[in-house]
Amino acid sequence: MKQILFKKFAHGVFLLLFAGPLAAMGQTAPAPSNAADVSKKIPQNIPKVLVTDWRLFGVDPDLARQIRNRLSKSREILIKKWADGGSLDAFAEKSPKKTPPLLKKFATAVAVSTDATPAAVGASIVYEPVLCRLGDRYVLHLGAADTVLGTLRSAANTSVDAKQFEADARDSSRAKNIENLVSGLAARINVTGDGKTQDNSALHIGMALGREQTRRDEGSAFCALALLAQNLADQKFTVVRPWGSETLAKIRNSLGLPSTLRRPTRTLVFLWDLPRTTATAQNPMPLKATINISESVLGQPLPKIPETDWSGKIAADGQISLTPANSALMDFLTRERNSLSLTEAPQVAKINRAWIYLDKGRAYGLQMDDRLVIGGAGAGGAGANSSSANYSAAIKGHVVGFFGPEKKITSPRGFPVNEGAIVFIRKGQGETKVGQTFVYDETVFPTTYPAAGK
Repeated sequence: MKQILFKKFAHGVFLLLFAGPLAAMGQTAPAPSNAADVSKKIPQNIPKVLVTDWRLFGVDPDLARQIRNRLSKSREILIKKWADGGSLDAFAEKSPKKTPPLLKKFATAVAVSTDATPAAVGASIVYEPVLCRLGDRYVLHLGAADTVLGTLRSAANTSVDAKQFEADARDSSRAKNIENLVSGLAARINVTGDGKTQDNSALHIGMALGREQTRRDEGSAFCALALLAQNLADQKFTVVRPWGSETLAKIRNSLGLPSTLRRPTRTLVFLWDLPRTTATAQNPMPLKATINISESVLGQPLPKIPETDWSGKIAADGQISLTPANSALMDFLTRERNSLSLTEAPQVAKINRAWIYLDKGRAYGLQMDDRLVIGGAGAGGAGANSSSANYSAAIKGHVVGFFGPEKKITSPRGFPVNEGAIVFIRKGQGETKVGQTFVYDETVFPTTYPAAGK
């Protein structure tokens, strides 16, 4: 039960204070647990595959009405391939957790597979088809997201000339064109891996728009965002899907799943300059983007990437791939992926009397009051978190705070520390040195003293 306190001030004014979890609601939560730990918290079975309805970005409402039936029929191709087991509502009704009344209409429209599996990271996939306009082309995009974490597992896209697509919408003899395109996407998309972080890094990329724009002659900025998310996912980055979070929330609510979405540790905010429709087709499509970056733990801004040209190359099969004119974004993401590596334990980057500043923090998994000790020989490798740290370690302390890029601290490993932890040293204050590695203190309390007879 939360404790409620009242503090009296002058003139008879009372201030209502909350103690306990409510008092910390304004703080940013630490990075989620490892995928294996998250899986243990989910108690029930879920469908292996779910297929949601179409999502449209930058599509004229009149055109959307014309092709509504064609979109429905093309979605049936996905349902027959992956999710022929009825609706999410019917599945949920058979489970201990019934569908909430306000979600029945939504759950009825979501198709699920006949196979069910214990809910775990990577065990279930949500397929969502997207139709959007970008410049002088309509893009059909099929994304596969992890049901539990909300990360983008795989994606495929194709595109059609806008004039041709709109002409086909008025021609009944071409009614199956969209179905053929969706069949091609379903054949190309390939979900691999077990859903856990593929690069063994705590870098989880969040993507958002600085402003949405939906001009008929330019299309939707969300279309460019979806293509770039696919590009990063193909390069094995962990990408938090930038659209459809409300859909995943409704699915988890219908199934009674806890909220375990993967939270981003670095957020990219895009300001797109989209190509306008011209008299002749443009290949490659000229796009420009300014990218504002922040670390998502403390919300501190990082140096932005100035306006960069992005070339939208259109392949013979209609697939669009975005290529930047320089490597600024990829250099930043690669550096952050290495700095947030989970195979390396935190190192001391700065010393201020009894306090040390580590080059890893909440994104790595450290939390307030975590007990740390100096690492032994070989600490910092793959087994850093399971080293032989013990009660008699020469140097030990606990986490008392976190810091961001404003400290302008550089790690001994050579990268700027955008988010790290502050540790108060309780024992061995005069023995700390820059470059030392710290690992979790595995001592379990209460314990005998001295530990292990020492």
